[in-house]
Amino acid sequence: MAQTVQFKLGGTLVFSSEEEGYVLVTVRYGNFTLTAKGDKMAYSLPVMHSVGVKVSYVDAHGNPATVDGDVTWASSDASIAQVTADAADSTQATITSGSSVGQAQVTATADADLGTGVRELITLLDVTVLAGEAVAGTIEPVGPSSPV
Repeated sequence: MAQTVQFKLGGTLVFSSEEEGYVLVTVRYGNFTLTAKGDKMAYSLPVMHSVGVKVSYVDAHGNPATVDGDVTWASSDASIAQVTADAADSTQATITSGSSVGQAQVTATADADLGTGVRELITLLDVTVLAGEAVAGTIEPVGPSSPV
C-alpha cells in the first residue's frame, strides 16, 4: 500500500513508500528538486575496479520522462571515485575507484525544465570504495618483553 509523508519548511520534503522494499525521497525547494530511490542510493566498489551506471528520469506519476540537454556527472572526491560521462549518451557514465578507500557521492545533474528556463534535477549515488584483498602482512610486538 502506497503511503506518503510530506513536510513543508520553505520547500517540500516527501517520503513515499511506493512498493514494499524501498522508499522514494523527494526534496523540492524553489527550482531545485532532488529525488532518491531507497534501494538504489548506494554502491560498494572494490579498489581498482570500475562500474557502468545510467541515470533514468520519471515524472511525478512514475512515467519515463526526458530532460533538457546533457546530463552532467561529478564526484565529491576524485581520490576515492572518478566519474566519466559516456561521450555518446550523457545519461550513462563510468565510475572508477580512485587511489583511496572511503566514501564519495556521485551526482548526475540535468535540466528538468523542458522550456527556456533551467530547473536543476540532481540524482545522487553514494559510492563506497573498499580495500582489495590482503597481499602482505606485518608482525609487530604488542607491549614490552617479559622474563620467562
